[in-house]
Amino acid sequence: MNNRNFMICILVLIIAAAIGFTYYFSSRFENKSTIMMSAFPKTIGDWKAKDIPISEGDYEILETRNLIMREYTNSQGDVLTLYIVYSENNRKVVHPPELCLTGGGQSIEYRDSIKIGNIQAVKLLMEKGDFHQLVVYWFKAGNLNTDRYVKQQLKVVLDLLRGRRTSCALIRITVNVKNADNQAALALLKGFVLEIENLLPKYVP
Repeated sequence: MNNRNFMICILVLIIAAAIGFTYYFSSRFENKSTIMMSAFPKTIGDWKAKDIPISEGDYEILETRNLIMREYTNSQGDVLTLYIVYSENNRKVVHPPELCLTGGGQSIEYRDSIKIGNIQAVKLLMEKGDFHQLVVYWFKAGNLNTDRYVKQQLKVVLDLLRGRRTSCALIRITVNVKNADNQAALALLKGFVLEIENLLPKYVP
């Protein structure tokens, strides 16, 4: 066996061992969640929320019921949509949301990275004809907030290999762009993110 084939075999064995250890340690933790997203505050500063119904089909696709989709409105009539999906022990419930966002016929006009407070997030401008939406989302793994899906998933797996349970979440906030004013929409998103940032360690640990 030459060196190249030997290294390939070693790599395959390492990957197989990592997957095996991941499932082993995952099985040591109970699947029942002790943190429920429904407890996330419906009143945040000047914002007040109402829940948006989620279909049974969507619950089945997401493989969890531990999520919220809410419409927050402030006293000026501005509206934001907050979506959080969370699991204490199943990293598969979280995935990049671009596919879902484009499923309704919208397209991504641009994609960028943005830092708001201590949170590194993804910023998307969605469009469908004259309709535009601004979206900010990020992934959470324990105390890590990141715009990179792979980084979140890697942290969860590595922590499992160390025998630690690390929760994971996707947090997404959407606002409609009015009068082609992207900056005003972005200011609303930034302000809301800063308001919920300090709530995340308690409600999305």
